[in-house]
Formats: sequence, C-alpha cells, structure tokens
Amino acid sequence: MTTRRPGTVSREEWLSFCQSRFARGQDLPQAKLLDLDVVQIRSAMRQRENLRKHIKENLSNEALAKRYGIHLSGIEKIVTYKTWGHIV
Repeated sequence: MTTRRPGTVSREEWLSFCQSRFARGQDLPQAKLLDLDVVQIRSAMRQRENLRKHIKENLSNEALAKRYGIHLSGIEKIVTYKTWGHIV
C-alpha cells in the first residue's frame, strides 16, 4: 500500500474530480465541434488508413508489376505512355 502525505488524494480521485468539475470537449463555450464530429473525424482517419493499405497492396506500381509478372520499370513506362502509347 502506498502511503500519501496528509491532505493528498490518489490519481484516480483527482481525475474524477477534474472530470466532474471542468468542462471538456463540446461542453466548452468556444468548442466548434460536437462529440459526434470527433467520432466521425476519427472514423474517416481509420477509413483513410485502410484505403492507403489497400492501394499499396493492390494498386501500387509494385503490386501491378507482381500481378502481371513484369518488372516495375515496365509498369512505369506503361503509365507514362513511354510504351503502349497507342492504347488509351
């Protein structure tokens, strides 16, 4: 058991006191966001990260080269129209 100086409170007691006493988030008068806005922003961030992962794994030049069995430079030449330029 941790001994404390007289008149001190535990961390949990202090946090509980602060949360009940001080306004946070949308309860602040200057807040421009609601709690739901923050949830949506964080959800969008997770979706963005998942999309980046999908693009890297399936749509990157490296992934396309592996899928079609050609060298990375072949993909780069195709997408810049240096080769196969007659195909739109």
